[in-house]
Amino acid sequence: MKRILTFSFLISVVLFSCSKDEKAKGPSNEEILTKKIADIIPQKYLDTLKLLGLNVHEGVNPPNVEGTYKIAPHKLDSSNVPGDRPGSYFSDALVTFSEQSTTDYSIKLTGKNFLSYADTSIATAISGSGNNFTVYGKVKAVNGTYSAVFALVFTGTKEGNDLKNVRVAIINIDNSRGGSGIFIQEGTGRIGFDEDGTSPKVAEKSAPESGGRSALTNTLGHFLQQ
Repeated sequence: MKRILTFSFLISVVLFSCSKDEKAKGPSNEEILTKKIADIIPQKYLDTLKLLGLNVHEGVNPPNVEGTYKIAPHKLDSSNVPGDRPGSYFSDALVTFSEQSTTDYSIKLTGKNFLSYADTSIATAISGSGNNFTVYGKVKAVNGTYSAVFALVFTGTKEGNDLKNVRVAIINIDNSRGGSGIFIQEGTGRIGFDEDGTSPKVAEKSAPESGGRSALTNTLGHFLQQ
């Protein structure tokens, strides 16, 4: 009987130690990244973008994409915004990725001509593997006294110094302070792409040009309803 009790005690000690070790390890890289993405864009809105054709690159080993890239010609691929016409052109755009972290998957995102002339993400994360990546950003759009929160998602492939097959998605994820008819409706969004397939790395201070295809204010996130 004494041997049985001793054996049971040893099993309890081992199980307790294993449980304690697991807790000490903390969340896995996958769990850290999943939570960070969920804090930026709710799953239902990410699912909406996937239904619109956005290919999200998952994984915890994305390539380093730091740099400034030009997206031109910038063209509308798909949308669930009433009245949108796929194939329409937007103003040329620039995106800058910086301060990419390999530990918590954070990355800084600033852009020109996506939602407005200048966009800076409130929170950002990056996923991917090999040369494929997806960057998720949360951006606040303001129009007078009204505001809305959009998710801005970039996906593509790093090839040398440039990015290939870049697709850019925007979706309204919080229109609680957007007023009536100021922004596109919550849950609606658009996916644009770089028509020539290559988004070259450029100097950070480069200014995007319209290229004669559209007015400077014609952005992927031209959120005023027509």
